[in-house]
Amino acid sequence: MSLSPARICAVITEETVAETRAAMAHAAGQADLIELRLDYLRDFDFTHTEGLESLVEGKPLPVILTCRSAEEGGNQKIADSVRLKLLVEGAKRFAEYCDIEAAHYAEAVSLAPDTSRLILSYHNFQETPADLDKAYDRLTALPAAIHKIVTTANNIGDSLAVFRLLDRARSDGKNLIALAMGEAGIITRVLGPSRGCFLTYGSLAPGKESAVGQLTCDELMNLYRVSRISPETVVAGIIGSPVAHSASPAMHNRAFAALGLDLVYLPLRVEDLDAFFRRFVRSETREIDWNLRGLSVTLPHKSAVIPLLDQLDQTALGAGAVNTVVIDQNNLTGHNTDVAGAMEPLERVCSLEGESCAVIGAGGAARAVVYGLRERGAHVTVFARDAVRASVFAHGFGIGVFPLEAFSTSDAAVVVNTTPVGMRGHQEGLSPVPRESMRGRRVAYDLVYNPLRTQFLTDANDEGCETVSGLEMLIAQAALQFKLWTGQEPPLESMRAAAMGKLI
Repeated sequence: MSLSPARICAVITEETVAETRAAMAHAAGQADLIELRLDYLRDFDFTHTEGLESLVEGKPLPVILTCRSAEEGGNQKIADSVRLKLLVEGAKRFAEYCDIEAAHYAEAVSLAPDTSRLILSYHNFQETPADLDKAYDRLTALPAAIHKIVTTANNIGDSLAVFRLLDRARSDGKNLIALAMGEAGIITRVLGPSRGCFLTYGSLAPGKESAVGQLTCDELMNLYRVSRISPETVVAGIIGSPVAHSASPAMHNRAFAALGLDLVYLPLRVEDLDAFFRRFVRSETREIDWNLRGLSVTLPHKSAVIPLLDQLDQTALGAGAVNTVVIDQNNLTGHNTDVAGAMEPLERVCSLEGESCAVIGAGGAARAVVYGLRERGAHVTVFARDAVRASVFAHGFGIGVFPLEAFSTSDAAVVVNTTPVGMRGHQEGLSPVPRESMRGRRVAYDLVYNPLRTQFLTDANDEGCETVSGLEMLIAQAALQFKLWTGQEPPLESMRAAAMGKLI
């Protein structure tokens, strides 16, 4: 079975008929189909099929009618007899498809559905079961135009089972929608169409999602460019936990598009680093056929990734941390673009030679900053909540390590926060140090970039410090990554605009 063009289905989750019709018109420029989640409607009479006529009149795109049962994620309790009749008759008279759960197939069949308009679905909101092939066998034994299997990805490895199902469906000549919900399943939503998935779902705006991990139609169409992805497309991505907040996919995908490159950059939520490298990265053991070129590495893996690589460049070796992996056939090389990326914006505002600098934190980002500062002749002291952990790497640099509480008495003129404190979704609104401890210092630099103005920077600014946002480092280190993976000069303005768009 040959691959069909990628289809984006806009999921509409509005509460009123008027809002639904407006959303349908809006979807016309962003999608190929529309799914109407009727179970979200609050002003609709579900007992009268005729009501669908005014709802879908003049529809701009083919429509899938869905009225999900409460047990399978429905937004309200509607009697099965009522909603199934609405779907079956509605598809015959007013829409191209209806989506009915396999658990209700027997009752739906008694209503004589048009199977050429039937999507038969299976959902699992807890996991991706080990016997997913059996679920596929049971589902596809029932007549339908399209079969649909949606599971929950509790880890990124669950996406492999979804991809295997798509391979099998192509071999069997069946139309299958298969994807995994959750942040770890985003990869299936982006790459699914290029592997035979009949369609991929998107919301019309953030906050309008019908499932966890659902991207917007605009992201699918214009950021990830799913219609252009093929089995030959080069893949890069960011590994960490969490990754949904990252601006890196926006920056890199916008840069790829600006230069017309056949690359896609994915957010890859990874907890088990060893398993990920074994199942996704290493050519001799990986369970996915893809053209993987590179990885960005973020919290908490910047140091843990080192033993999994074949070699390190000099900066990564010196810093003891990796934020970039270049994959060249069987060879995995670790780089650290954080060092140069972090130093560039700081050197714009001050000379580091002989300067007294305080580094807050003891993770992989701290290693990069300490290494960069030392290379430039600065006097560096590390302050960390876990001073024992900090001393492990600080000892190699020959620098002092003190508890975070001791920072207030430090004479450092330049202060760099390398912790995630203050990051959106991670102690947002807090600072790693008290406001008064920033009094009399010259420069405050926060590697956190989302939000742009953290509490740490706000406090420092109020105390008279010059401030530097982590956005500057983000762009600088990403530009270096781009060059490592592509060999081309990055379009910096495109990357900056993409990053700003993500953060606003």
